[in-house]
Amino acid sequence: MKWEKVVDYLTTTDAHKIGILYLTLSIINLVLAGLMAFLIRLVIAVTPPGARVEETGIATGNLYYWFVSLHGLAMLLLFAMQAVVGMANVAVPKLIGAPDLYWPRINALSFWLQVPATVLMWGGLFFAQQGAGPGWTIYPPFSTGYTLSLGVDLVLMGIIVGGISSTLSGINFILTITRLRRPDIKMLDMSLFAWSVLAMSILMVAALPPLAVGAVMQLLDRHLGFRFFAPNPSNPAAGGDPRLWQHIFWFFGHPEVYILVLPAMGLVSEVLQRMAGRRAYGYTAIALSSVAIAAISFAVWVHHMFTAVQDWIVRVAFAVATMAVAIPSGVKVFNWVATLYGARIRLRAPMLFTLTFIAFFIVGGVTGVFFPVVPVDLHLQDTYFVLGHFHYVVNAITLGVLGALLYYYPHITGRWYDERLARMSWGLLTVGGGLTYTMMLAAGVLGMPRRYAASPTGLYYPYHVLMTVGSWLIAAGVALYLINLLWSYFNGRPVKNREDPWGAAKMGLPDVVEPAFKSPHVHTPWPALVGLAALPLSLGVLNILASMPTSIVKGVAASPQVGWAMVGLFVAFGLAWFKSDMWNRALAMRFMNGAAHGYVAIPKPPSVWGDLRVTMAWVIFSEAVLFLTLISSAYYARVVLYGQWNAALQKAPDLLSPLAIAMSIALWGSSFTAVAARRAFTAGDVRRFYMWIGATMAMGAFFAGSQFLVEYPTLMHEGFVPTATIHSMYFYSIVTLHGFHVLIGLTFWALVLLLVKVGYWTPKRPDGVEAAEYYWHFVDGIWVLVFSTFYLGAVNAIPPPAALHA
Repeated sequence: MKWEKVVDYLTTTDAHKIGILYLTLSIINLVLAGLMAFLIRLVIAVTPPGARVEETGIATGNLYYWFVSLHGLAMLLLFAMQAVVGMANVAVPKLIGAPDLYWPRINALSFWLQVPATVLMWGGLFFAQQGAGPGWTIYPPFSTGYTLSLGVDLVLMGIIVGGISSTLSGINFILTITRLRRPDIKMLDMSLFAWSVLAMSILMVAALPPLAVGAVMQLLDRHLGFRFFAPNPSNPAAGGDPRLWQHIFWFFGHPEVYILVLPAMGLVSEVLQRMAGRRAYGYTAIALSSVAIAAISFAVWVHHMFTAVQDWIVRVAFAVATMAVAIPSGVKVFNWVATLYGARIRLRAPMLFTLTFIAFFIVGGVTGVFFPVVPVDLHLQDTYFVLGHFHYVVNAITLGVLGALLYYYPHITGRWYDERLARMSWGLLTVGGGLTYTMMLAAGVLGMPRRYAASPTGLYYPYHVLMTVGSWLIAAGVALYLINLLWSYFNGRPVKNREDPWGAAKMGLPDVVEPAFKSPHVHTPWPALVGLAALPLSLGVLNILASMPTSIVKGVAASPQVGWAMVGLFVAFGLAWFKSDMWNRALAMRFMNGAAHGYVAIPKPPSVWGDLRVTMAWVIFSEAVLFLTLISSAYYARVVLYGQWNAALQKAPDLLSPLAIAMSIALWGSSFTAVAARRAFTAGDVRRFYMWIGATMAMGAFFAGSQFLVEYPTLMHEGFVPTATIHSMYFYSIVTLHGFHVLIGLTFWALVLLLVKVGYWTPKRPDGVEAAEYYWHFVDGIWVLVFSTFYLGAVNAIPPPAALHA
């Protein structure tokens, strides 16, 4: 029976069970990241002021910085991200009356991709002897030139894999909330948690691709001789700017905070209402404030860089935007407090965690208001004050999630948690967190720098001792909390009504809304197999990169043959999933008149686009952000490195050749044949559809073949190699990325043709054909931007910065 349950969870596509898997993995990462924090505080507490960390015998300097790096990365990208997505899997479908998430198999794949991401990121710890940890912000040139450890590459690959997982989750939640919500639930009456998850998901789709692009750029710097983020003293025309990474990272980093805090706010709103016994005051304002926070969060990233950006106009603009983002957050806090006023509050453990969330969030928010004040920020930058502010916010997120998990625990497990243990863990977490983070704020005001392995002077040492005591209280609180969950799972008092254990339905705030229709949960091993195969895929890519002669990672037994075999293994699993799932289902639908075994057509609310087409729209949005990040980086380099870019142009050949023009005409022309193919298909003329698709794919193949087999060798023969100049680095990286997407588009067309051939897509069910067409138009449209930037020289036509006129 136990083995059957294990297999059930390994093959499930049920959002509730996947949510439990997410929560379990997040708890594992919480324990590991908490252990890193414990070791950080221990090292600083036992190291005498001004001494070297090696003198204590506990850790080396390299190992200490790996503790710091992995604590920050794991807490944010592993524990917190997985926890909020897990809670969303458990609660959102039930709160909006959906039978499941929109794409159950993709939801399962998203979770299983988090497992390799977790293994890769923690794997960096095993290479500490090769170099220090890069810090959780992974700033170059430290991460690209000075840290030779393979652990940095593992972290970067973990970021890429985890980013793909989270992007897929974001698209899935957007589609679930907008298209599977029960028709009688209007948007403004929708659960506040669902609103917060919707805002979070939009942020995930828009903010995670830039970080993935930055991680790829760092891998190119580390292994292929590129220098996007580091100057090149021997050849200035081939050097980059380390501040570019700061722009990319914080364009992701500040929305990332709201990716985590928004669902925590939504959970707090749900628990607060039910424990106060009334609907939230200003319900609509709380809902819309989530969208406002998500929108403004993209306009504040430079406030993390006031010491790196000297332009006062830029500083003032971002200072104003940073102050503005506090307004919708203040709306939430005001309405939460107004909801509590005059309410008959049940001070059970979930409510205690919720109230502490509000208190910690207020402290974190108030201390954050100091940073938009530029003169104050210049003093506080890179001090413990920043740590105290940030930890108050992140700890508030943790308390909100832990409180909500206690609230939903009876619903998830069918058993009650132990109230006394829950209150004790709450007390330890509250006192320990308050002590630790207040001492951080105090030490920061006095000037204590962050990232130090020891107190520089005796002035700060007492504060570090108190921080360490507080961290021990936090550790004890987390341990007691987890013991409570585990003990209650086996010994807790059974719940009488698992669907509504708190009696929330009596208040008009039910925890479960009956879905308008049922959807069978399919069991398939392929999401788990393909997701886990991302681990050998990542290791295979690193094998190939580390075997390059330009790689800065030395002493690693890298083998390109082994690397390509690992990549092939992933491709084989992907093709096997396609055959087992879509291909076999297509054959079943063909031979059973469209009613395949185990396949049930799911009715969905009316929409302008169909199932796959609306999904493709969000995929295209995410891909567009990815391209715009890299292209805008080229324009940034042109402005910031104006002299170096001009020097690089002296070595660049004329890119606007007859071949480039012919390639472009062929690619853009293929958009018109793609339209003709789709029209022929929807009109029922399958023969003409095949003809037009053949023409589309032929022109796409001509473009890709000409680019990779003719244009590239010609340019390289003229000395225009990828690492020659900053101009050539951006040209080859952006054009190659686009060419890769052309190949993806051709593969997409080939799969669509196969499924049309066996009757999966038909003139009455043309979603796949239309989705492929939209993706192809996107690829062609991006080439307009790429062609204008490099071949027509738009990036070269930018006038010099005002500073050069002075």
